[in-house]
Amino acid sequence: MVIIKTREFILRHFKMSDAKGYFECQQDKDAKKNFMTVPAKIKDAEKEVKKMISQYRRKKPRSEEFVIEIKGEFAGYVSINDLNENHFEHRAEIGYAIHPDFRGKGITTKAVKLITNYAFKKYNLKRIVGWCRTFNKASAKVLEKSGYKLEGILRKNKCRNGKYLDDMIWAKVK
Repeated sequence: MVIIKTREFILRHFKMSDAKGYFECQQDKDAKKNFMTVPAKIKDAEKEVKKMISQYRRKKPRSEEFVIEIKGEFAGYVSINDLNENHFEHRAEIGYAIHPDFRGKGITTKAVKLITNYAFKKYNLKRIVGWCRTFNKASAKVLEKSGYKLEGILRKNKCRNGKYLDDMIWAKVK
């Protein structure tokens, strides 16, 4: 199990006991409008966490997810996704969410910086991208403070409940 310790928090792989915190991170209205899908029930979150854990045993995982733990509490998570794709082994995508109780404290930015550096080294990546909705100023700030550059805005990029959403695409390149 990978563990990265800082003075403020620990980044570690998911365990099944993290399903409740993972579920809670995505259930408030601010979080829900940023995701295309969220687990509807705790059982759905447990299934997703089980899939995450199964990746840790693979020689070439498709993703690696980390819990942000503060004083034993689930504060959020950071994930590195789309790893080891044929012809695209050089790039990945970062994702993250923070529990409502821990928002606005700079924790996500620090965690994203750490996982970005970790992923570049471990997977020999040349490019990591991050996406966020144009209305999500906090997420854009996380990516910008983490050294990502805005590459563009994809207008009407996603459709959810009949409403078209614009996305910003950010990238960090080595």
